[in-house]
Amino acid sequence: MEKLMNFMQTHFEPIAAKVEKNKFVSSIKNGMVALISVLIIGSFTLIISSLGNMFPEGTVIKEFFVANADMLNLPFNYTFGLLAVYCAITISYNHAKQIKVPVLHSIVAAIMVTLILNTKFVEGNLVTEFLDSRGLFIAIMGSLLAVETLGLFIRKNITIRIKGLPEMVAATFESVIPMVTILCGSVLLSIFVQNMTGGLIIPEALTQMLAPAINSIDTPYAIFIISFLEMLFWFIGLNGYAILIGVVLPFTTQYLGANAAAFANGEAIPHVFAPNFWDYFMGFTGSGITGALVILAIMSKSKEIKAVGKASFVPMIFTISEPVVFGLPICFNPYLFIPFVFGTPILATIQWFVFHVGLVRPPIVNVGGTPIFLANYLSTMDWRAVILAACVLLAAIAMYYPFFKMYEKSVLKEEAEVSERDQAFAELDLDF
Repeated sequence: MEKLMNFMQTHFEPIAAKVEKNKFVSSIKNGMVALISVLIIGSFTLIISSLGNMFPEGTVIKEFFVANADMLNLPFNYTFGLLAVYCAITISYNHAKQIKVPVLHSIVAAIMVTLILNTKFVEGNLVTEFLDSRGLFIAIMGSLLAVETLGLFIRKNITIRIKGLPEMVAATFESVIPMVTILCGSVLLSIFVQNMTGGLIIPEALTQMLAPAINSIDTPYAIFIISFLEMLFWFIGLNGYAILIGVVLPFTTQYLGANAAAFANGEAIPHVFAPNFWDYFMGFTGSGITGALVILAIMSKSKEIKAVGKASFVPMIFTISEPVVFGLPICFNPYLFIPFVFGTPILATIQWFVFHVGLVRPPIVNVGGTPIFLANYLSTMDWRAVILAACVLLAAIAMYYPFFKMYEKSVLKEEAEVSERDQAFAELDLDF
């Protein structure tokens, strides 16, 4: 085990740290995290608009929701329906701050690219349907490229510089040439793609070309691998969620958009691996289902472990795992390596099958920051999700129990040795 931990620390930690610090991955991660507020707002409006489904046909409340469905769905359409635009704002903002270029003009350039590449004119009408989750990847790549182009022109002094102007006005003139280049480049790219694909814009073409690849992440194999890597990173002291989220979240966000739209239209839910599947099922009570260890710690005979369990209880309710991961600790703890790194992916994969076969409705909304159990229900609008979460917690407790008891025994032994030394020192009755 010691050789294995040394191997991981030597080979995995530098790679993981380098990936997490990459400027593009960092901007995507921070931008997508900032997008959660929009997802939460849209999700709760979808919950409100779906309340009518709880009432039987023919009732006044049911008829009200049916008659006003379009109006009630407006908040959802203005959040999830324009997700690519919000994504362009959040990612360009974070990337502009990171590479130190004008933030406002970076945001404008990113929105411009996103609108040009994700829309088209059909018989004189602007088609905007791909500004939803289907346009996310174009928004991400377009935003990064727009900000990088702006930064390149500024660094190479390919700009209009007029001395004596106020800073904001000077920055505006400075951004004219790069923004014209970005605008023309985006238009030419869109025209080229439409001519090559018979009228398809980039997200339409990518949807057809990459459908197998996009769907491949919503599989039991992908769930196991992603969960395994996350736990492995956590075990060596790195935030596995933060490292992987930049790559995974764009996919899961797209799945969430498809799930929400399907639910709003009364259709079958197409995906399982939405963000809240990761947050409240795969990572129920925290990455690694650490709530099981919190419960075991609270009941521990060790004073040290019990104290960590009590301190970690409230964070557990909000799926925050750091107090127990670093406080128990879990990272670099040979006793907990097997259940944490290998057991968690197994439980995650089992849950995927539970959703996939229809025993529980997959997540349809994002309810980040909501306490456990309530979040499980609200994210799926299915009471069976609460039962599933409780079963997962019980299974995790059973999984961790034998390994936890071995660890507890070693800590109790250390505490006993310390207590004996303290008692022997006290018996000396030294007085200096």
